[in-house]
Amino acid sequence: MIHTQILIVDEEQQIRSTLSRHLQREGFEVKEESDGLNALRQILNHRFDLVVLDTELPGIDSLELCAIIRSESNIPVVFISGKEGEHHKIDGFRAGADDFVLKPFSPREVVHRISGILRRISAQQIQCKKQAASSLIVLPRISLDPRAHKITVDGGPLDLTLKEYDLLYYLAEHAGKSFSRGHLIRNVWKYPYQGDCRTVDTHVKRLREKMNEVAPGSGVLIQTIRGYGYGITQS
Repeated sequence: MIHTQILIVDEEQQIRSTLSRHLQREGFEVKEESDGLNALRQILNHRFDLVVLDTELPGIDSLELCAIIRSESNIPVVFISGKEGEHHKIDGFRAGADDFVLKPFSPREVVHRISGILRRISAQQIQCKKQAASSLIVLPRISLDPRAHKITVDGGPLDLTLKEYDLLYYLAEHAGKSFSRGHLIRNVWKYPYQGDCRTVDTHVKRLREKMNEVAPGSGVLIQTIRGYGYGITQS
């Protein structure tokens, strides 16, 4: 677990330092933030394996921050809260939390919970790799290796977030077909479509930019179907 990166987000310095100390003793690498906006910047610019998130944060609402994390990745989130009540837990789990811990808490218990979550995630990833198709998906200019979780354009590797990878993989796996934004929300993000297209449009924009950086002009491989959605050409 030496290379496991954990981000602790809590306004109280004592809680951050205590929990950080216990996690570091177990071999985790830890970063700390005291407010939601700085935490969001860290999450968007660094790779973390788990986020510990206080339910009361300055800068940005913790439920909103958790929802943003969920829209970008499957990073596990553990909420810590000073508020009792079933509805607080339900709100946290609805936002995408993997666990919910009440203050005051035992640091050792939180470390054990975190370790358990990461073990389950690791086991799931191993199982997914075993189940992944062994053959490459090869399209003009694009190659996808599901076992290595790798996508290349004109031979150059793309550095993608988990959701960017999932979206491009889905489109490439169904090359030649077009999908509405609602279909992509349901099948890539795995939550009900409620009429907001911005998530899909933003990810497609970023994908095209990254593709063009690696292989100029390759972003046009993701085709826009005006008023409908997106697809990838087979030729």
